[in-house]
Amino acid sequence: MRLLLLFSVLALIFVNGWTDAPNAIAGVVATGSMPYRTAARMAAACNLSGALLFCLLGGQVAKTIQNLSGFSQAAEGGLCALAGCFLSVVLFAAAAWRWGIPTSESHGLMAGILGSSLALGDESAVCWQDWQPVLAGLFLSLGLGFFLGWILYRLAGSLLLRMGDRRLTGWQKAGAAACAVMHGGQDGQKFAAMLGLAWSMAENRPLAAGGGPHPGAAVLCAAIMGLGTLCGGRRIIQKTAVEMVKIDKSQGTAADLSSAAALLVLSLMGLPVSTTHTKTAALTGCAAARSTSSVRLSIIGQMLAAWLLTFPLCGLLSWLLTRFLLILMS
Repeated sequence: MRLLLLFSVLALIFVNGWTDAPNAIAGVVATGSMPYRTAARMAAACNLSGALLFCLLGGQVAKTIQNLSGFSQAAEGGLCALAGCFLSVVLFAAAAWRWGIPTSESHGLMAGILGSSLALGDESAVCWQDWQPVLAGLFLSLGLGFFLGWILYRLAGSLLLRMGDRRLTGWQKAGAAACAVMHGGQDGQKFAAMLGLAWSMAENRPLAAGGGPHPGAAVLCAAIMGLGTLCGGRRIIQKTAVEMVKIDKSQGTAADLSSAAALLVLSLMGLPVSTTHTKTAALTGCAAARSTSSVRLSIIGQMLAAWLLTFPLCGLLSWLLTRFLLILMS
């Protein structure tokens, strides 16, 4: 079970890079400002920087995630619960990737924690009072991302359009880098925290109370996420920045900068949010600020459906997998 637990957390981190991290570079690739491979390497380096930076700043998002469950108090059952949680998110994200729909591993992880906790048959394993930041982040990531994308393009869109192509390309690269740093700051913290929890449970030792993720865990997470981005991010980019909205370099720049700003604010507040939802909302806001006809409602409908289904499906799948592993171990 310990080997399954460690495999599942590493698979989850890889899948996050495979299906989630590409959103940071979707705009810069779709507009031709950077080739995919170069952008993916930049994203990997920026993910590492962001994960380390926010770990050094205290890892508030990581602490919020660690407080959601009492797995570490559940002995062998806790190993089954955590493995079931991780595997449920991997399976859900891989299925969504098959259709090119960007999902949030962050929300899937939180749903999985809830489903696995309930599968233990003890509601005390669920720390209900610690779920308020999760619910706040669920809606703020969408609202703030869309609002900042819309207002930034309204205020600065004409200025961006008057820039020469070379200057605008430079600004878009900088925006994509900032977005990737903030992806590392958000998801790097979350998954470094989960890696630390899985490692401590596998070694049957308590996790330090109130401690943020270890920098070494952040480095490993960023490396695995970078590998995932290099392996499979093209499909997600095609859906978000080509099929969902029609954007040019000015809109891509505004979307990157606004989503990075939203993620920075929410991360400093210690709220675990979806980088996927924030970036997608910012892209939609920028496109809508210029012309509502450039937004394809059918594609947005698919993404909203994935957003609404993530919690119940990942929660149910996590519950089923945890119950199966508990029976297997009995």
